Amino acid sequence: MEKMPLVTVGVASYGNEAYLRETLESIRLQTYPNVELIIVDDASPDQSVAVAEAWLAEHPEVNGKLIRHTTNLGVCRVCNDIVTQAQGEFVCIIGSDDVYLPDKLATQVPLLLNAPPEVGVITSAIEFMDAAGNTIPQPNDFAIPHPEDIFLTLLKSCVVAAMSVLMRRSCFDKVGLYDESLPFEDWDMWLRLSREYKFVYSPKVSARYRRHGNAVFDTRKRQMEEGSLMLLNKHRGASPEADVIIKAQTRLRSELLYQIGSPKAAHWLKVRWEDSRDVVSRVLYILAKLGVPGQKVVRMQRLLGR
Repeated sequence: MEKMPLVTVGVASYGNEAYLRETLESIRLQTYPNVELIIVDDASPDQSVAVAEAWLAEHPEVNGKLIRHTTNLGVCRVCNDIVTQAQGEFVCIIGSDDVYLPDKLATQVPLLLNAPPEVGVITSAIEFMDAAGNTIPQPNDFAIPHPEDIFLTLLKSCVVAAMSVLMRRSCFDKVGLYDESLPFEDWDMWLRLSREYKFVYSPKVSARYRRHGNAVFDTRKRQMEEGSLMLLNKHRGASPEADVIIKAQTRLRSELLYQIGSPKAAHWLKVRWEDSRDVVSRVLYILAKLGVPGQKVVRMQRLLGR
């Protein structure tokens, strides 16, 4: 029987000592036989490193290693360490509080292996769970069926869940590594990949995403919105259809940044005004430049019935 290709599974570890062992076990218990494990800990403030070291010592049969950051460098650097260290033909990355279902790789590797070279990414359905592991409803825009040519869909919303993905390692040679200037890793990479490759969606659930108080999904709202505007606007000029979507997203998100008090709101409101040249955009830009708090403007808008 021909040996199946090596898959590098990367674990992005930060501050999840309570869940890390479950994540690692979900990788060890994969029914797919040829796996390389790379754990990158981004200077966790808890005992995540000790948990990872103990687990690796308990399971010498696992082809795994731990890379430890002594200072926090961000999730994009973590992902870049995984990609640059990966020996596998295929790569997937999971957070240290999420879990794979046992047949994730056994299902997805054949799909990617047998796909034409223009297919660079397999995605799938996922489940959401709470801190205790109980299944909870998922957001409507997450991990849903999508077209193989997914670029315009992704400009509207990040419908691809990071832990659902399996990628060709060679894709990074073409699109480059993760952008370390961004506060989160996945949406920008999916957009860049989708301009060069097709994405194939598998309806079979491959992973479980944990929602809890420490999850990045629930925190750093301002940074997330600022990062979203940065990554979306990197794709201006890709096509007239793309520019329409990017301008609409900029309009909505720049006003949200103003409302939540981002110091970068004035910059993005200026971009919005330059896009549309409408009176409302001009007024919001001027108010932001003058230092008028966005929450005060929101209250005024409500009084005026806007």
